[in-house]
Amino acid sequence: IEIEEVTSPGGIEAWLVEDHSIPFVALDIWFMGGASLDPEDARGAVHLMTGLLEEGAADMDARAFAEQVEGLAASFEFDVYRDALTVSAQMLTENRDAAAELLRAALVEPRFDEDAIERVRGQVLSIIEGDARDPDEIASDTFNSLAWGDHPYGSALEGTRESVSALTRENIVAAHDAVLARDRVIVGAAGDISAEELGLLLDEVLG
Repeated sequence: IEIEEVTSPGGIEAWLVEDHSIPFVALDIWFMGGASLDPEDARGAVHLMTGLLEEGAADMDARAFAEQVEGLAASFEFDVYRDALTVSAQMLTENRDAAAELLRAALVEPRFDEDAIERVRGQVLSIIEGDARDPDEIASDTFNSLAWGDHPYGSALEGTRESVSALTRENIVAAHDAVLARDRVIVGAAGDISAEELGLLLDEVLG
């Protein structure tokens, strides 16, 4: 596989596998840091923030944003790990520019509406409650606590029931500002896009 190193006009670096056999582009964006950037008094903030990135952006609420993405036959997936927040995006060539605008809105202008926060908070609390009854999760959490102590590695990246219940919108905005930083971004792309086109796309999404 031929991998091309690309630098956008704005200075964003990426790896590209160019393939014009199908009219489709896949984009992976990694922001290094992830849940390990949670402050001690706001454990779970990065995880909750990540779950809210597709719950409305700019002038679109959660429903409108989902309808826009679906209408373009695009797919966005946001995940968080201890050391990275990852974004996977797939889009048709014919809808690439419009999909890039939506992705930029999700990353740069998330709404963090109160109703969305409470809905996603409830989902996270359900996960935490389920993990509390899972022997594998209990063993893993115990080991991490013994090994890492007060470091973020020492607690579940979802946070605890108490910490997640106490998170405010301000905590979520602070987590967004801390994690989605251009100086820690890694980008990979594949599909029906040239190096020049990818550079312009990256500056649109991340510039």
